[in-house]
Amino acid sequence: MTRKFLSSLSVLLILTLSIFGTAAAKSKTEITGISAYETSGNILRLEISYDGELKMENISTRITGNIFSIVLNNTTPGRISRISGTRIDDSAFVKKITVKDADKNSTRIRLILANALDESACKISIQPANRAENSSAKVIVDINKSALRKIDDYDEEDVQHFKAGDKVIVIDAGHGGSDTGAVGPTGLTEKEVCLAVALQTEKILQKEGMKVVMTRRTDVDVAGRGALNVGELQARVDKTPPQANLFISIHCNAFTNPKSHGMETYHYGASAEGQRLAQLLNDELAKFGGLTNRGVKAANFYVIKRSKCPASLIELAFITNPEEEKLLADAKYQKKVAGAIATAVKKFFMN
Repeated sequence: MTRKFLSSLSVLLILTLSIFGTAAAKSKTEITGISAYETSGNILRLEISYDGELKMENISTRITGNIFSIVLNNTTPGRISRISGTRIDDSAFVKKITVKDADKNSTRIRLILANALDESACKISIQPANRAENSSAKVIVDINKSALRKIDDYDEEDVQHFKAGDKVIVIDAGHGGSDTGAVGPTGLTEKEVCLAVALQTEKILQKEGMKVVMTRRTDVDVAGRGALNVGELQARVDKTPPQANLFISIHCNAFTNPKSHGMETYHYGASAEGQRLAQLLNDELAKFGGLTNRGVKAANFYVIKRSKCPASLIELAFITNPEEEKLLADAKYQKKVAGAIATAVKKFFMN
């Protein structure tokens, strides 16, 4: 009798766990398909099919140069994650799409475009499922192709003219193109954080009346694909015009221990003005960034050692630290640290 009771109880427990397990498995919406194509109305369309529930408040986007990122909360990439890294051949504007878990509860999809993208270029909508047409629910992203700018257009920065008294700042967004730099726990790359902060810094400095030269403004290898590391670094130094007053290289730190944290700034040891710049940057980032201050340090990093003007390299935070990675991915935090960099630059000239 006891054995029969225990056997019945075991079956009941298995059935209960199976039912609840199935319900838990289906609690998150599954991404079931992704396609990118060009429509007749000068629109580049991205369609993200899904099975489950999804609302507009579950969707967030970010544009950094030619990288368009969309995060879908309370979703899982499911089988579609196998598409990651493949090229989309039916569009001249999309070079690559990647799909991965942003965290345990969301999916991040990135479009690497052949052109840079304006923030106003995208329109997002949700199309409900249509059983009559056997069509699944979709997130529709429409990108106005007229707002896509050729990457080559940015080469005009290299020939801009300066006049006496101009304050000329070179902003170097670390890594880029084939070099992702360090990668965070959810797949956030150093190259996209550096570019986002660099572009924000450029805007702020330009509003202050300064001239800004960017080593890159999109996700590209500055020296061209296939260049050796030294060639890539030298290409960034070579972007510096003779009139440049300062060179600032933006990076994110990384370490095998995910608990490593904080920000720090570097200067080339022989440069007193470089050290002063690094100290000002350190002070402002510590004040506005709110992270542990690891201090000002001397180093022989290629770009600051060979810079033609006072230079500093910034490590904004540890992208390998889960909490700091979240900050680095936040557009508001990116703008905050860009403001700190710009404030330090202003103080450099005040003194």
